[in-house]
Amino acid sequence: MDSSGARVDTPVELRLREQVALRRAALSDRVCWAVAGAGVVWLGLYAVLTALAQDSPRLAWFQGNVLYPVPMLVAVVLSAMAARVSQGRGRAMWRLLFAVGVCSLAGDLIWTGYGLVTAGGPPTPSIADAAYLLANVLTVPAIVIGFGAAHVLRRARGLLDAALIAVGLGAVGWPLLIAPQLPDSFDLDAVVVVAYPLLDVMILATLAAVGFAGHRLVPYPVLLMAASYLVMAVTDCVFTYVAVVHTYTDGSWLNVPWQARRVLIVLAALVAVRHRSEARVARFDRDLAFPAVLVAVLSVAALVGAEQVRNGRVGGGTLGVAAFVCGGLLVRQLFTTRDRTRLAHELQVSLQEQERLAVTDSLTGLYNRRFFQEMLKLESERAVRADEPMALIVVDLDRFKQINDTHGHPTGDAVLVQVADRIRQAVRNSDIVARYGGEEFVCLLPGAGEEAAAEVAERVRWCVRRTPIQTGPGHEIAVTASLGFAVTTSVTTDGAGTDGIDVERLVAAADRALYEAKAGGRDRVVSADRPLATPIEEDIALPAGLLWLADQVDAEHGTGQHSAVARWCLAVGDRLGLDMATLRATAAAGRLHDIGKITVDEAVLRKPGQPDADEWAQLRCHPQEGARLVANLGEHGDLASLIAAHHERYDGTGYPQGLAGEQIPIGARIIAICDAWAAMRTDRPYARALTTAEARAQIELGRGGQFDPTVADAFLALLDEGVIDDMPPARAVPRDDARAR
Repeated sequence: MDSSGARVDTPVELRLREQVALRRAALSDRVCWAVAGAGVVWLGLYAVLTALAQDSPRLAWFQGNVLYPVPMLVAVVLSAMAARVSQGRGRAMWRLLFAVGVCSLAGDLIWTGYGLVTAGGPPTPSIADAAYLLANVLTVPAIVIGFGAAHVLRRARGLLDAALIAVGLGAVGWPLLIAPQLPDSFDLDAVVVVAYPLLDVMILATLAAVGFAGHRLVPYPVLLMAASYLVMAVTDCVFTYVAVVHTYTDGSWLNVPWQARRVLIVLAALVAVRHRSEARVARFDRDLAFPAVLVAVLSVAALVGAEQVRNGRVGGGTLGVAAFVCGGLLVRQLFTTRDRTRLAHELQVSLQEQERLAVTDSLTGLYNRRFFQEMLKLESERAVRADEPMALIVVDLDRFKQINDTHGHPTGDAVLVQVADRIRQAVRNSDIVARYGGEEFVCLLPGAGEEAAAEVAERVRWCVRRTPIQTGPGHEIAVTASLGFAVTTSVTTDGAGTDGIDVERLVAAADRALYEAKAGGRDRVVSADRPLATPIEEDIALPAGLLWLADQVDAEHGTGQHSAVARWCLAVGDRLGLDMATLRATAAAGRLHDIGKITVDEAVLRKPGQPDADEWAQLRCHPQEGARLVANLGEHGDLASLIAAHHERYDGTGYPQGLAGEQIPIGARIIAICDAWAAMRTDRPYARALTTAEARAQIELGRGGQFDPTVADAFLALLDEGVIDDMPPARAVPRDDARAR
């Protein structure tokens, strides 16, 4: 379940669901059902011809030599198609099965050729035998590959089960099938005679091994192939027995099950062509020991009984087989126990991983919001019992949207990961850090008072900003964060008389402090109990909505440094000896001076080249529009006049009114030079950021023209003293008309 309560499927469940869908599609395929019906009709007709051929040697030859290879020819073609459309293990399996089909078809054609050129049919052994035996040899790896790879314990257990079945069947089959065919002298004929039943036993054992390895939702092509080889192995064993007492003829009834095996191969290949899938190993399966144990025990019991009746005693070979079966059963139980232990361990590890994922953020590795909220409740209860304070810090990255928009979300994710690591290193070992959402983090500080919380918060702020974050070779981004924190030592009592900390109020207080930090210029720490409000906010009381709008315009269409412009305005005004009211009004207007750009067309602001006449007309309206917004929304006419004149030039060539010299309010003259400095030190779509020396030269060049000489001298003096702090690298932003002409 995710945080919204919706079910989230695991990858294993998704794969199983996909397999179920593929099986259902195959089961409802009308083409496959039509071919299956045609196969049944073919077998019926072949059985009728077999019955008629019992008294007609010519029909028996036609049925056993001309019609017999037809299904295998179709199977070879479909196997080649299945190998072409399959992938992975499926492709390897069908390539081998194609080779098996080619060998079988070659054996059929060679057998038919012998019948055409010789009266007595093929000799024993013949080239046809070589082709058939090679097909049987290639069948074993095809079966193993088709069923996929199981764990080593599963394979060992499956092989042991297969060995038990093989020994049991071999103990019975040897005296019945093989021993009677062995000649007195061992030659090539004897090898061929023994090879068929031995390979059949190997195929049966392989089927048992992969089957007992534990698979679920085995695809229909693999099941059909397994069924075909099971039919072949059983029929071959019957053929071997018949050959002991009779002679095989073309019209033998054994041709019918062999034809059934080939029809199954055709159907398997057709399903594989139309529906791609592969077998998967079951994670938890029932122990399939019963078939192996039953076959082995019954076979040994039958062998012991037969020897006891025939010889009156049990031979050493039979006792050896019985000992092998008993030992094999003990070893198998050991494999089963170890397999269960391994599965239990994997389950435990999986559950631990699920528990970890349930409480952590997948991107940063920090705790997630849900876990943090639970810990906030638990720690508040503990704080009440221990009578200790508790602090909460909210961390929000400054202008993170700007990073995503400029560099892309992968870069933004990389920034979040590295910031999370820095926060984790900055807090105490006992503190709890979580990603609260987006670019916001929270730190819960058990037992921390005002002083400790302020120290941790300042350490977090410094760790975030101390060095640029590396997001790639030769690429770095300067990141800062604003932090608000709240400390609670008070305990509330509800109507039932229960004491506790109001955690919702604590979170709300920390959020308000964070907003104070954002509104006060960012990259700072603010306490909910003792807000570090700037003089601008104390005395001018700018509306929060107006500040928010100015920040949004600044982030999207400005230098991203309007808070710095406000600080510089304060410093320059103080150097010029302005009164406190004028100082604060100038700084407040510097914070809001570009708010009028909200009315300018986006395309104009982001145009890389020089604007045309109509575009210039739009740009030159933004000081007046900003003044109107501040006057109407903020009810600050004193600020409106400064904002309206911040693009006037000292020599009278500015806009919107062409004021000159002392006609321009002193506050507007200060804003003009601070804004120009911010613009020159920022990358633009049409120009790179100037160096400090280059920007200083531009200020000196504009002294007495664009800028008031007195204001310019004060600004340059503060720059030399380091009061005008340098700006971190910023993204390319739209034009600022201070450098657009």
